[in-house]
Amino acid sequence: MSDKNINNKSVSIYDEANNLTLEDLYASFERPVSGNKSDPSIKKEISIEECLYDKMYICPICGNNFKSRNIRKGKVRFIDNELDLKPIYEPIQPDYYDVVLCNKCGYTAISSKFDKLTSSQESLIEKNITPKFFPKEYPPVYTVDIAIERYKLALINAIVKKGRSGEKAYICLKLAWFYRDKNDLENEVMYLKAAHKGFNDAFVNERFPICGLEENTLLYIIAAIGSRIGKIDDSLRILSRLIVKRGLNTRLKNKISDLRDILKKIKN
Repeated sequence: MSDKNINNKSVSIYDEANNLTLEDLYASFERPVSGNKSDPSIKKEISIEECLYDKMYICPICGNNFKSRNIRKGKVRFIDNELDLKPIYEPIQPDYYDVVLCNKCGYTAISSKFDKLTSSQESLIEKNITPKFFPKEYPPVYTVDIAIERYKLALINAIVKKGRSGEKAYICLKLAWFYRDKNDLENEVMYLKAAHKGFNDAFVNERFPICGLEENTLLYIIAAIGSRIGKIDDSLRILSRLIVKRGLNTRLKNKISDLRDILKKIKN
């Protein structure tokens, strides 16, 4: 699949992130503070915190033993997917907690990639991340801004370690979804364009599954993202090829059909 039509802003986003220092990243967010017991929203936080627990990790960079917040799957309820498969849960969004951060050396990654490093990648993190990192404590319940900060740290780490396009695209997609939660269309579109470019590259050059996504699902996501960034014709071509494939699960086939109908109406 070609990414020749991606505009310069999407092409340069990884470079922009690469030029972003950790100090700049932290400075763009208010430091989170622990909840005050007199806060009238404390009841909501307690009910949400029941969905969470601390999972132990060992950092592959520095050997630090630490805890990271994780979701109790039986406590959250899946509601639906948006057209680009952004999941909706109640009462808490699991994606906010899918980044693991070592608060000693600064190594950060999505959970499925945290312990999957080569020796050369470890050296790159030690050289380019750890000397610039300073520890930061997070409250037990993450806001969307905290999720954004942690995923941006994961993106910087992925760039520094020369991670695969699929991993970087996956992080960018999640960041786009979080900016959607904030009704920040400009940043949502910027990260969608980066995800679109990265997933196209991954589709051509990487083996499946890519960050847990099999081929048909990834193709659908590429089409769905394209539909949100103005690539209607490209998306329709992908969907038309997908809809006739054998072995599609019913849920994905329905999503393909729904999105294709919407885009056809837009074209007409």
